[in-house]
Amino acid sequence: MVSPLAKSIYFLEDLGFFDIILPFLLTFVIVYAVLDKTKILGKTEKDKPKTNVNAMLAFVVALFVVATKQITDAFKISLPWVVLILLAILMFMMLAGVAFGDKEFTFEDNKGWRTFLIIVAFIAIVAIFLHGFGWLEPFIGFIIYKWADTLIMGIVLLFIIIGTILIVVGKKPKGEKGGE
Repeated sequence: MVSPLAKSIYFLEDLGFFDIILPFLLTFVIVYAVLDKTKILGKTEKDKPKTNVNAMLAFVVALFVVATKQITDAFKISLPWVVLILLAILMFMMLAGVAFGDKEFTFEDNKGWRTFLIIVAFIAIVAIFLHGFGWLEPFIGFIIYKWADTLIMGIVLLFIIIGTILIVVGKKPKGEKGGE
């Protein structure tokens, strides 16, 4: 038996809430916020953004987005995965906080972790949106079948070059003492 809450979700799905309304609202809010914050379209006399123009442009952009089925489908596929990445980063921070014990875990003190997580999150989000548009599998197939040998050897060569540079630059002359 279907619960009343499940029936209401199915009703919203039939109404087009997830295909039209939510992507429209998401796009409108993000575009409006960016335009309002950056003041790209100009300011009023009191140094405030032109909210009417910002709202109208955000409205038009949001309508164009929901008019394109591929974009709304990519939203429906990609956004849950982006939230999953966000939750994974949050879980990492919680585990790191437990591992640090009484000390506070912040990214100001651990800049290497922050950089690493930003790079991983960026790659993950690019892969998620490529998958949302259906471009990830052909891209991976192209890389594997056409460029696999060349790409792997190029990466190995790059690591050898970077390692050599780090070894040469990291060595101190024999007469120099550390800590000066």
